[in-house]
Amino acid sequence: METESSRIFVRGLPPTMSEADFKKHFGKYEVTDARLFPQRRIGYVGYKSPEDAKKAVKYFNRTFIRMSKIGVELARPIGEAPTRKQGQSSQHPLAMAKLPAHNANAEPVVANLKRKRATPEPEAKEKDPKLSEFLNAMQAPSKLRGTRGEEVDIAAQELDTKVVVPEADSDSEYENVPKKQKKEEGTTTTRPSHTVAASPTPEPVPQPEPAAANDEEFEGFEDEPAPPTDEVEEKVRSSQRLYLRNLSYATQEDDLRSAFAEFGNLEEVHVPIDPKTGTPKGFAYLHFTNADSALKALRDMDGKVFQGRLLHILPAAAKREDKLDDFALSKLPLKKQQAIKRKREAASATFNWNSLYMNADAVMSSVADRLGVSKAELLDPTSSDAAVKQAHAETHVIQETKSYFKQNGVDMDAFKRRERGDTAILVKNFPYETKASELKELFEQHGKVKRFLMPPSGTIAIVEFHHAPEARAAFASLAYRKIHTSVLFLEKAPKDLFQATAPLTDSTDRETTQAGLDAKASASELLQETGTEVAAGTTSTLFVRNLNFSTTTDRLTDVFRPLSGFLTARVKTKTDPKKPGQVLSMGFGFLEFASKQQAAAAITAMDGYSLDGHKLQLRASHKATDAAEERRKEDKAKKLAARGTKIIIKNLPFEATKKDVRALFAAYGQLRSVRVPKKFDKGARGFAFADFTTPKEAENAMDALRDTHLLGRRLVLDFAAEDAEDAEAEIEAMAKKAGSQLNKVALQKLTSGGRKKFRVGDDQDGLDEA
Repeated sequence: METESSRIFVRGLPPTMSEADFKKHFGKYEVTDARLFPQRRIGYVGYKSPEDAKKAVKYFNRTFIRMSKIGVELARPIGEAPTRKQGQSSQHPLAMAKLPAHNANAEPVVANLKRKRATPEPEAKEKDPKLSEFLNAMQAPSKLRGTRGEEVDIAAQELDTKVVVPEADSDSEYENVPKKQKKEEGTTTTRPSHTVAASPTPEPVPQPEPAAANDEEFEGFEDEPAPPTDEVEEKVRSSQRLYLRNLSYATQEDDLRSAFAEFGNLEEVHVPIDPKTGTPKGFAYLHFTNADSALKALRDMDGKVFQGRLLHILPAAAKREDKLDDFALSKLPLKKQQAIKRKREAASATFNWNSLYMNADAVMSSVADRLGVSKAELLDPTSSDAAVKQAHAETHVIQETKSYFKQNGVDMDAFKRRERGDTAILVKNFPYETKASELKELFEQHGKVKRFLMPPSGTIAIVEFHHAPEARAAFASLAYRKIHTSVLFLEKAPKDLFQATAPLTDSTDRETTQAGLDAKASASELLQETGTEVAAGTTSTLFVRNLNFSTTTDRLTDVFRPLSGFLTARVKTKTDPKKPGQVLSMGFGFLEFASKQQAAAAITAMDGYSLDGHKLQLRASHKATDAAEERRKEDKAKKLAARGTKIIIKNLPFEATKKDVRALFAAYGQLRSVRVPKKFDKGARGFAFADFTTPKEAENAMDALRDTHLLGRRLVLDFAAEDAEDAEAEIEAMAKKAGSQLNKVALQKLTSGGRKKFRVGDDQDGLDEA
């Protein structure tokens, strides 16, 4: 909920201003709503954020539109009482209505004074009846209705007597009556012919406050939102869903999640998209996991300002997952029930064992197709290392898939994050013979596909939609659908899966993709060789200052990348104290070049260059800075060396032997030793150790086999603790381990005792076994 208003109130507008001109004039910032009342020369403008509203007030207040000077201020929410301005008279009708109880006796006096000022003396009326008639006609309608009912009645009676035409009059005289009546009706059309009861005392009429949101401003919701009734509460508790309308057409699902997250966990946020324009339709559905959270959100947010518009929240009907109810579902076979439940829960499931899971049959088919052999020849049934061969084939395909995804803008580190996105889907477990065009057509039936990536191996694919509702519809419809001889496994891709500079790639031809992959791989090898040569030489660092605070590292890198010998660029930042988690630029940075000559050429070429409105100042960096950089590199090298050469392999199948582990890891370096711990019955304990000769080989093995399966189990790899070389350190470690075991035994004795009862008057312990 917005603590500050994102709407502004404008007064003093030109009377001939149109709504289009009004919206265009205040369009300096993103406008979400514009309401103009030309008769009153006021208007309301809604912005997407309170910050934009504040900027608009500061920019437009006390400015001119044509010949009219306008006043701009933040609009107050519905129901908020207007603040009394300095210098406002205490005789204001609003002030009179708020007088304390002990001043009630003074009200008739003030009212009588007003009546005396507004009405002439009775003697003057009797002397000049035309003056009395003129004053009656010029009074406000409100006074004619309530405070002067008796005089209105008298005037109406006089009017009736004047309009009556005698029967003896001629036709010409009778025809003149309508003209006279029309003239008098101009001032007496609203006067009733019957007697109007007069109020004993005049009630103060409240004056409209311009900055307060009135009934006209909140169209469709005439009054301040009333608290939900029992019927509304019952609907919300039963469905746990809310229907939001009058939303901005730029509202996204993340905006609603952040606004309503304080009320409780949200199971689903659905913003319908117009398929023709690709923009939101202006309403949304929220599904809470708790009914109390939904009810609290309804009470607190209904009628509040959100992104410059006034929210209207209603209870939504319960969502129908399928056409079968629980009773009809129970009549189906058990296998069919499980399939329906699994598909129903697929859209909300966030847990997956392995994001890069690949069908083992598809992996072997892909490798056999490339080698030009059959799967039977690739996997010899008489061989004892068939599982290791399959693991090697899967590792090769996974490495190729990772390389392909990286080249197409996929952030591989995103797979380590738990947060899932709503627009990208991982498609897995389809057969190798499935064509990319066939798979893409399945997803295009549910919306416009933004990206479609399928590696040359043909074992996994990534589909990204333009809008989240389309991706959810495709996920719910295609999850666990049978395709050829297999079943589709779908998984929500991690959030921010693609980098900002990722191209919009559409891969539908495996041969073209493979050729491009080979070409790019060759280029990457050349870059690696160049990088090795540069690292071997001495680099030079430049200090750049007078940077614009809005200049980022990416922006600085793009400017200096064309220069010869450029390696890296970095803008120095610090933590923002007002916004935790964000950083602020410090106005300077560092540039690294391959040699001192290239750095000197960069100073000559770029010193004084204008970047984002600031002229850059370049000079050679101090030796202290270079020394600090060297220390950081040394520390990083020490950390890599401290990792050691021993790897612990967890989740190892119990059927795996020492020979299988050695055959699997020997392909990535020279092994010093392999150990598979056994139990007393000679069975494997489910983990093993592999010790390489160098840390680099151990790291390469971990990177390659991180997502590999052996006999159906995904291997979990980590660096193992090194054995202590000092005897005293070894003894200390053993003593610590023994102490922890003794503590566990003592804790078990305290917690595993039988039930006990206390006996009053027992001379011994007072505690016996139950």
